[in-house]
Amino acid sequence: MEIANLLPTLEKEDFRILMAIEIGMKRSKYVTIKNIKFYSRYKMEETLFRLNKVHKLDLIIRDASKFEIAYTLNSKAYDLLALHTLVEKNVISQLGPLIGKGKESDVYSCIDDDENIFAAKFYRMGRTSFRAIKKYRDLLGNRSHYSWLYVNRLAAKREFEALEKIHPLKLNTPKPIEYNRHVIIMSYLRGKELVYHKNIKKPQKIFNRIIKQMKTIFQNVGMIHGDLGEFNIVLDEEGNILIIDWLQWVSRDHPNAYSFLERDIVNVCSYFLKKFNVESNPEEIINNFYKI
Repeated sequence: MEIANLLPTLEKEDFRILMAIEIGMKRSKYVTIKNIKFYSRYKMEETLFRLNKVHKLDLIIRDASKFEIAYTLNSKAYDLLALHTLVEKNVISQLGPLIGKGKESDVYSCIDDDENIFAAKFYRMGRTSFRAIKKYRDLLGNRSHYSWLYVNRLAAKREFEALEKIHPLKLNTPKPIEYNRHVIIMSYLRGKELVYHKNIKKPQKIFNRIIKQMKTIFQNVGMIHGDLGEFNIVLDEEGNILIIDWLQWVSRDHPNAYSFLERDIVNVCSYFLKKFNVESNPEEIINNFYKI
């Protein structure tokens, strides 16, 4: 990751300037130099020097169209701020190669000082379509001003909290290690998404494991995935399954819980019927979820 190479070249003063812009972005998209000076607690000369440096490194975007020049962070700067914090907290020490890319996130391998391997998930919502914000209205509440950086921060927090609820059930789900801003550090995911498996051994058995895992999560922590399909079910060589991407989960107490659960189960049943000729009865499966 190109951005990881920048990390050692930045000084603490550079990070302080970036964080000052981040604070200012809570109020407006672009932050004036006067406000950056205020939030950073630097003198004007130092503020201008640091702004010039990080601007040359392509970490901030300048707006000179108004009366006062102002700046905003770009996604590279946000990546750097998150990585810097995670390194400072000794959560990770090095970022590895890209191991997964989705519509809303990138996943990299990473290691800590003891060379334990983890996965680092960077949320990238807003990369594809601004219309997708409707899906995340629950994240934003009634906020009139928001940035995509803030949306991604909320998304990471929500998924991290979901993993914390699910992990104690011991279902091979990723162990949540830490999160900062829009980045989640979790145990390394082995295997690949179901959609990339052309053939699988004993598809009926795999199907049953998926349904069983969904049911265990539903009955023990009251969670419904809300967006389940072949792209977020991981299968490893031993036949272990892992349900990932819990951003859109809903509680079983949600007014539309039944319809969300129905959609998830129908998606799984339809895929296994079409791809592996596994027949099932979605209605019967759903009713079984509500039996104690």
